[in-house]
Amino acid sequence: MNNLKTIRDFFNLSLTQVSETIQMPKATLIAFEDGTKVPDTDDWQRLAIFYADHFQVSAVQDHVMPIHFRLSVDYLMNIGLTINDLMAFKWYFENTRSELGDFSITLNDVNDGHVERRTTVLADVIEQFAGYLLLNNDGTMNQFIDENNDNHVSDWRLVLYKKDNLIIDVTDQLLYFDYLVNYSIM
Repeated sequence: MNNLKTIRDFFNLSLTQVSETIQMPKATLIAFEDGTKVPDTDDWQRLAIFYADHFQVSAVQDHVMPIHFRLSVDYLMNIGLTINDLMAFKWYFENTRSELGDFSITLNDVNDGHVERRTTVLADVIEQFAGYLLLNNDGTMNQFIDENNDNHVSDWRLVLYKKDNLIIDVTDQLLYFDYLVNYSIM
């Protein structure tokens, strides 16, 4: 399954809005979203460019110009998250939903789920994890195997971290979901 419906739902966009804006028949968009038809390279790029407009962050803080991000085709195809995808998510949450907490990448214990390691610094993601997180076909992330620590296995999670007892796990909402949780009412 790909992430086309995931990202459309994330921005609360209707099929009509997307199909009219990118001039693609609704039936084609539905077929792309449910996986009955595979977009060609041009369609993937057109969709990536369209959704990039929704990750635009207006001029904030010291930035005079708006910030633009393009989600990778890897993300849209649901095969991996690049550093650019992580940067887009980080900017989006920090500049539009900062009240929810800091966008973070965590490694969690596979047995009890407690956070073993958390980072908000994307340079650390590049240094420690090669800046790329692999996804499984069902929208879950591959587990992290720490070869420097006796092959210790951890689960990746994308979270909004407010404090130790207030963490919102947004992994499923960003990677694969049927229902978008409205966190604005929490």
